[in-house]
Amino acid sequence: MLTQRDSILQLLADEDSETADLVQQQLLSHGADVLGDLQELLPGANGRAERRLRELMGQMESRIAEKAFEELCGRIGDNCDIEEAAWLLAAVLLPGEDFSKAKEQLDRWGSELRLRIVGIDGTSCQAAVLAEFLGDELNFHGDETDYYAAENSVLPNVIESRQGIPLSLSVVYIAVARRAGLLLHGVGLPGHFVVRLGNVFLDPFHYGRRLHLDDCRRLLEGQGFELQAHHLTPCKPRVMLARMLNNLLHIADEEGDVDFSAKLQGWLGILQRSV
Repeated sequence: MLTQRDSILQLLADEDSETADLVQQQLLSHGADVLGDLQELLPGANGRAERRLRELMGQMESRIAEKAFEELCGRIGDNCDIEEAAWLLAAVLLPGEDFSKAKEQLDRWGSELRLRIVGIDGTSCQAAVLAEFLGDELNFHGDETDYYAAENSVLPNVIESRQGIPLSLSVVYIAVARRAGLLLHGVGLPGHFVVRLGNVFLDPFHYGRRLHLDDCRRLLEGQGFELQAHHLTPCKPRVMLARMLNNLLHIADEEGDVDFSAKLQGWLGILQRSV
């Protein structure tokens, strides 16, 4: 597609911003087909051309990520992997970022947990090992200082910082447990999010502490709710994803980010129509 590489770099380096903008728009119209070619241009770019080239690639990567995420919103079902959704959402929020190291970290933690639960029977004991590993040893916990920071909702950032909000921390627990062969479910209590292994409930926001029914009841009473059986049922991936988007929508509205707020509302609408 890009046969005249030197010419393209010269146009991107042009002092006339309108000329460079026209070239950028023409390249953008080709979509993902030319992204690889643009990446090959980088070593030969510098100054103004490099800056504009990186901006162009960022726009392309953002569009590709948003398209993939929108498609997921339209097809998400009960068997969807919530971790996949979290990674696609992260790609929207951090276009062009390489998440391979974060995913490898989850793999290592999952392998370590698998070794630790060998010979341990019963969900109660397995849940205790999981909480001790992720909460006590790895120090995953809730960010009570800056709860609504956007970083707390982005999976790779949560993996790196080891802090987040209840939902993002629950996704980490689910991802690590799955790699270890444990089927962990998210539970969307009103005002809080926890995980359950069998009939054992853990609170990732508070270092994986075990929750008994009375604890769950008190959590709901604090939100003005009375504990009902449906509050404790596993949360479907679509509901979890909608909750992720609503968390980000709250942040976008608070920050006055009208454009991103509109995108989030659009994805929420797609989720609702996909039921």
